[in-house]
Amino acid sequence: MRAAMRGRAIVVAGLTALALTATACGSSDSDTSDASSGDTYTIGVLNSTTGALGAVGQQEAKGMRLAVEEINAAGGVKGRKLKLEEVDDQGSVNLTTAGFKKLATDTKVPIVIGPGISANAKAVAPLADQYGVTQILLVAQPDVANGTKHVFETPLPGKANSEAMVEYAKTKGVKTAAIIWANNPYGQAGNSDVSNAAKAAGISIVNSEGFDPGKFDFTAQAGKAAGKKPDAIFLYGAGGSSDALVLKNVGATGYGGQIIGDLTYSADFIPETAGPAANKVVSLTAVNYGAPEPDTKKFLDEYRAKFGDEATVLGAYAYVAVKLAAAGIEKAASYKGDDISKAIESLNYKSIIGTLAYTDKYHGGPSADAFKPVTFKDGKYAAPDAG
Repeated sequence: MRAAMRGRAIVVAGLTALALTATACGSSDSDTSDASSGDTYTIGVLNSTTGALGAVGQQEAKGMRLAVEEINAAGGVKGRKLKLEEVDDQGSVNLTTAGFKKLATDTKVPIVIGPGISANAKAVAPLADQYGVTQILLVAQPDVANGTKHVFETPLPGKANSEAMVEYAKTKGVKTAAIIWANNPYGQAGNSDVSNAAKAAGISIVNSEGFDPGKFDFTAQAGKAAGKKPDAIFLYGAGGSSDALVLKNVGATGYGGQIIGDLTYSADFIPETAGPAANKVVSLTAVNYGAPEPDTKKFLDEYRAKFGDEATVLGAYAYVAVKLAAAGIEKAASYKGDDISKAIESLNYKSIIGTLAYTDKYHGGPSADAFKPVTFKDGKYAAPDAG
């Protein structure tokens, strides 16, 4: 996932330095901690830049590094530069746990971004409160962060994605729908959430088909869904090439209704594999690729210029996590976990993926209205036609 570890631990060493910190006065001294120096704030990062999910982590790493570059170029935070202390957990829960403890006790960072894998996040979230470290997770399950003091999330919840898909279907007058979903925990949750949201919206689900993301032929699932002749087919993907193949198979049936996908269908590789069927899908995604606002356009353009490819939603989540961290550090009374967490919870932070508004009870990502519809025209992102 993420790129190779970089950066060195910054430690305020020696009794003399500690004495100076204790006796000195002024706002800059209140920011002094073991993870800050005279001109740097160090933020810990837990990410999987190698291993089975390394490609995903690399996307997140790019988003974080771009954010740090932008912040530092603009003068940093409180006059100090940001630095990332990155730990590659290789997707392992054990390495994530060990990495968090190392960052909290050796490097002594008061804030950690990541991980982006659900099981790993669940394992280390309790440690954030235990060690008094602010943590910004890159997962879309608010239940992991809710009820904690120091843990927050930037990704929009999967349930909100499902609700946005159904809401978009309602605007198109959909009354009946089928669902094709990836048979993994993410897709299974999507199937359940879409079904529940559809029922509440008065949309009847006439067919539900799971697919194995490791397969390559989804003719059967596409045929069964299209054969029911629903007003819409909802697609909930796995985040890989199988999603595009499912879409291609649906297109091959000649289905003429609405095809509505979750955020995985906004990946830039979809048109290459799905072909003309990509022009038929509308994906509800956190990044407004089709009609980007100025801040979003700036992010997309700078990401493309720096890395030579399109920014993914995962890259955007990580980018926003660093921006959120910077905003929290800026507002906090000191560079300590307790103060940073209090500051983040008090923010009403407007980002390129929606507004992050935390409370003492909710520490998850933005709501369903933050999702934007996007499709493709001749292989490029486009806003869906009006009407």
